[in-house]
Amino acid sequence: MTEPGGIRLFLDRSTNGKRFAEAVKHLCPETVTIGDRYGVAAAEKVPDVDWIRDATAEGRICVGSDIRIVSNMLELEAVVEHSARFFLFPNNNLTVAEQIARFERLHDALARAAAEPGPWVHKLTAGGLNHTSGEVLVQRLAAARRRARL
Repeated sequence: MTEPGGIRLFLDRSTNGKRFAEAVKHLCPETVTIGDRYGVAAAEKVPDVDWIRDATAEGRICVGSDIRIVSNMLELEAVVEHSARFFLFPNNNLTVAEQIARFERLHDALARAAAEPGPWVHKLTAGGLNHTSGEVLVQRLAAARRRARL
């Protein structure tokens, strides 16, 4: 849930750039980047499942643009297992300026969504937030596990 004083965010490798991080930290001062948490060089080697676990344990909402996080079985397991909350840009094709503008425009909706317990994913689309519930994530995980057994 959201802590008093604002949204606590964790920016993954795909949103770890200086300009985006500075803009987000201006809006949400309780933001930590993967580089802040693990060190810039070391962050490149931290498995997704580890930073998802660690960020969630700190009460942070993960922010990224790698949509595979909700389709890759290992990452999806981590999201479900740790009740992670994710704000995801729908792809890596947005410029930093577009990401910043979208994040700023959706800030109030992000703050409202942050109060919801996880797991969940909200995609930051041009039309607003697109919610994927924990129930749907669990169904996707079950389907991924079935495919892996085939």
